[in-house]
Amino acid sequence: MKKNEEFSRKPAHFLKSACLALCLVSYGGSVVYAESTYAEQTTLTVRMNNRTVKDVFSYIEKNSEFIFVYHGSNINLNRKVNVDVNNQTVESILKKMFEGTDIEYIINDRQIIVRKNETNRKQVAVAAPQQEKKITVTGNVKDGTGEPLIGVNILVKGTTIGGITDVDGNFSLPEVSPNAVISISYIGYKTQDIPLNGKSALNVTLSEDSETLDEVIVVGYGTQKKANLSGAVDAITSKALENRPITNVGQGLQGTIPNLNITVPSGSANEASKFNIRGKTSINDGDPLILVDNIPTTAGELSRLNTNDIESISVLKDAASAAIYGARAAFGVILVTTKTAKTDKIAIGVNAYYSTRKISRVPKHVTDPYVTMDLKNQAAWPLYNPLYTQEQMNEAKKYSENPSLNPVALNPTDPNKWAYYGHTDWMDEVYNSTAPSYTVNFNISQRSKKVGYYFSGEYYDQDGMFRYGNDLYKRYNMRGKVDYQITDWLNVSNNTSFTYRTYDEPSFGESGWSTKDFFHMVNRTNSLDVPKNPDGTWTSSGGALLGKLQDGGRKVNNSREFQTSFAATIDLMKDVWQLKADATFRRDSEITRKSFLPYTYKTGPERPLETSNVTPSARNESAFYDYNVFNVYTDFHKTFNEKHYLQAMVGFNQEYRKTNSFWVSRDQLISDGYPTPELATGTVKTSETIKEWAVRGTFFRLNYIYDNRYILEFNGRYDGTSKFPKNDRYGFFPSASAAWTVSEESFFTNVKDALNMTSFKLRGSYGSLGNQGVDEYTYLPSMSTYEIGSILDGSRPIGIYMPYIVAPNLTWEKVSTVNGGIDLSFLDNRLTANYDYYVRYTTGMLTTGKTLPNVIGIREPKENAADMKTRGWELSLMWRDQFNLKDSPFNYSVRFVLADSRSFITKFDNYVNITDKNGNVIGRTSKWDKYYVGQEIGEMWGLTTEGFFQSEEELKNHADQSKVGEDDQSYQFYVGDLKFKDINGDGKIDNGAGTLADPGDYKKIGNKSNRLPFSVDLNADWKGFDIRAFFQGIGKKDWYAEGGNHYFWGIYAQPWTNVQEQNLDHWTPENPNAYFPRVKAYIAESTGHELAAVQTKYLQNAAYMRLKNFTFGYTLPKSVTKKAGIERLRFYFSGENLFEVSGLKANLDPEALDDDGKVYPLQRSFSFGFNLNF
Repeated sequence: MKKNEEFSRKPAHFLKSACLALCLVSYGGSVVYAESTYAEQTTLTVRMNNRTVKDVFSYIEKNSEFIFVYHGSNINLNRKVNVDVNNQTVESILKKMFEGTDIEYIINDRQIIVRKNETNRKQVAVAAPQQEKKITVTGNVKDGTGEPLIGVNILVKGTTIGGITDVDGNFSLPEVSPNAVISISYIGYKTQDIPLNGKSALNVTLSEDSETLDEVIVVGYGTQKKANLSGAVDAITSKALENRPITNVGQGLQGTIPNLNITVPSGSANEASKFNIRGKTSINDGDPLILVDNIPTTAGELSRLNTNDIESISVLKDAASAAIYGARAAFGVILVTTKTAKTDKIAIGVNAYYSTRKISRVPKHVTDPYVTMDLKNQAAWPLYNPLYTQEQMNEAKKYSENPSLNPVALNPTDPNKWAYYGHTDWMDEVYNSTAPSYTVNFNISQRSKKVGYYFSGEYYDQDGMFRYGNDLYKRYNMRGKVDYQITDWLNVSNNTSFTYRTYDEPSFGESGWSTKDFFHMVNRTNSLDVPKNPDGTWTSSGGALLGKLQDGGRKVNNSREFQTSFAATIDLMKDVWQLKADATFRRDSEITRKSFLPYTYKTGPERPLETSNVTPSARNESAFYDYNVFNVYTDFHKTFNEKHYLQAMVGFNQEYRKTNSFWVSRDQLISDGYPTPELATGTVKTSETIKEWAVRGTFFRLNYIYDNRYILEFNGRYDGTSKFPKNDRYGFFPSASAAWTVSEESFFTNVKDALNMTSFKLRGSYGSLGNQGVDEYTYLPSMSTYEIGSILDGSRPIGIYMPYIVAPNLTWEKVSTVNGGIDLSFLDNRLTANYDYYVRYTTGMLTTGKTLPNVIGIREPKENAADMKTRGWELSLMWRDQFNLKDSPFNYSVRFVLADSRSFITKFDNYVNITDKNGNVIGRTSKWDKYYVGQEIGEMWGLTTEGFFQSEEELKNHADQSKVGEDDQSYQFYVGDLKFKDINGDGKIDNGAGTLADPGDYKKIGNKSNRLPFSVDLNADWKGFDIRAFFQGIGKKDWYAEGGNHYFWGIYAQPWTNVQEQNLDHWTPENPNAYFPRVKAYIAESTGHELAAVQTKYLQNAAYMRLKNFTFGYTLPKSVTKKAGIERLRFYFSGENLFEVSGLKANLDPEALDDDGKVYPLQRSFSFGFNLNF
């Protein structure tokens, strides 16, 4: 069952007898206030101001085992009340709610009957006499799992005839018109109105009202009802994550919230997601502020958070909603709230799953020996002699025609060497076909009158995709939350978490090598070679690739993240005024040990083992991060005269972070078996870095709501940071927002009814924030040392780099946002729509200021010298409904999310003079290959490709293309080469002066920004079965493979690289309309030349749509699980990244195009698991 603040708990089966007795009393008994042990012992803390009676009922049912039974027609459930109590009994709460009204209540154990206080009350009131013949209507009411619902309100619409269901969900109504409409309602479920049309028996299944899931949203230093929001805030609950087998929070959030843009740079288990809100933020980039339980954290720490601990995630998008966080919230805020205890019964949850994973998309190599040799020879001409002789080609043809032949033979020209004629796809050699992982989560919680606790743990174990030198990742997450009500005015709590992770991976055999270098090597290793020789030794190619993985040393990273927070809440004025304070200490540490070892290989049967040119060495790295946070704030909230709601908050925040990192390395290891600097004899090298920064600020928020129609909110923060000079450290960042709930206006009633509209709200906001996203000491000139290359007196002296110039007035980037929004819902919230439009101004961006004379000898200082404007919008549409299928409700929902943003430079000093033939300045322009005023961020300039030269005559008469030819101009363009359009007609292909006024033959041809991110979320459930299909993608994006990208260009980059499948479609006289030109090496190696010159023909459409998740599950009926004492048991299958639709020519993953695709590949996963709750 869906759990949230607005939902009631399902009645426990063993309470049915008590329920039946109370149902009878509610219609025929006198007023009795009975108290039970449960009612006496159970206390609740409720903080709900300006909320409806129904809201309070729902909250009490969700956080206890109480069940309310009432006639909806006799009680005003929409009456607004204020309830703000700590550890009070339910009788105290109800007494406060209904004091001075004509409502009475009966408390008997866990059942609460609420009704009007009427004398001589009858069990069933008789409707006005009717001439038609009356009937008795009987029926049964169940929930979606088939469990009977007790105490459901049954009412004949337009009359006072009614009743409630008994312990088995049955009801009976006598003297009912055969044409009546029966209304069936229950808190937390959708009301059903059923016309009888002569029927006398009804079987009804109620579905849960999921609209209330997101009704209360976490905002800065508090919560707000969604209906009262005036800023741009979106939220999801734990349901969006808990049924998916994900171990990276970022992966689970992709596509769930409009304009929350998340990228996962690679498929490595240790990779953190990258978060962005509303597109390009600054030319210096800028990330959103992330807080977990109101404590700032990093994107990596959020990625590693146990997803089963998450209660909700809110995203504050505009400056108005984020202003309360000041300098670090310029580009939005992500608020994560973890779970707490809810019930006095011990609740235990276990979630476990096993996954198998496979690579999603990697380049496809041509492995046919003869084809490979032939294309490599073509690529080498005319720079080199043929790489392979005709004799080798003839031999290779035999292996192509008969792949079963042994690919290793003696070299005919040198019998002491082996010759290789393999069909090796090195991608298959490097990566396993599948790799396993598994995860186990558990949690236990309970809440008593004084104490509540929640403890959880997670273990995650993943084998990497490397076939040799496997990479292994393990992670342990633990969290404990305890709160204690010391007195009725003081509550204290502690929230402690600990994460330990270890990642053991190959070091790739060489100091300074990165994963990007290795994946580049994978693509360059010749497919003719094989991994191992007949005697089991590495071949030279196999050793250079696989030998580095298996024998070249390890990189072992151990990380510990510890955090503890203490908080206290004091009721200064009961139900009105509170004081809160919290203090947090966090210590993260990372220890990394690296070893770099040589591998051995052989080149012939009689030749000795050779050792790679690697000096055995070891390097140890350590880093410690300390983070302290202190918050104190007070909150006042009160409703005056039932229509005026006022909330005011003011507070203080201070944070301090210190980083201390150190590394030591040493070569000449004594033993490869013990790779540590202590057991080495070479030169010791060390380095240490210490950084620290702090922020301090005061903040406030003021809310005013009139009659639930007019909403005003003001936020502000006076913030200071140590990252700027003393005179420029502080700034005030205010915001204001307003909303108008039009649907609450009396004049709108007719329109509302005509359109079946449930709600209609308009929102608007403006706010200004600072961005402190710069280095700790940007405002200080710094010096560093280096080792001079020359030797003096037998050693290399130490030099000092000159400090660079620092601008004296360096300060914040300023970010101001204007936001307008509209929220609509129709058909009793079955159809909802939300739309926002925003304009963001980023001013004073840090960049190089005025150009200085070269004689100064150092770089220009950074100044607040550039501005940018971003426009964007976001749309969310959702339809949810249900219909009966074989007497059970079939619930389904469809959600569509779409957004867009575009950023333009509005200020940048990139001007050059335009001169006439005599050198006179006649105007100004800008370089188009740098930032310039009017530039759209991400724009791509390139040449226009006309095709290929098809004849010598065409080649002779075309414009001179030498400026975009290969660096080595010892050869000319030939038939079959690329042909570019001479746009300006000057007889040559070039970029002119490289300015907007004279771009030569270049023009704007595309944009590499992610545009139109979208998602489609399909959900359905029926009789315990649930299914979900979640699609996510990018609607518009251009991409061009840079020079040296062997993954895309293949043999056109270098003749020794692998031939890619797409390279086969190349120009020949018989194939004049091919995709690629004639085979020719190096024309894609250097950016700006021939293929590597950005151009229209090879501009890639990088838009894609991916089936991000597909889940199918089954929850056993409670009638089965309760016999074993199980609250819920669900089994499921889930797949991630199952397939994608992409316009890329090469077989590259559209989500991993950074670094030209030279990254640890993304994976598809197939998981089987279960969710178990006691």
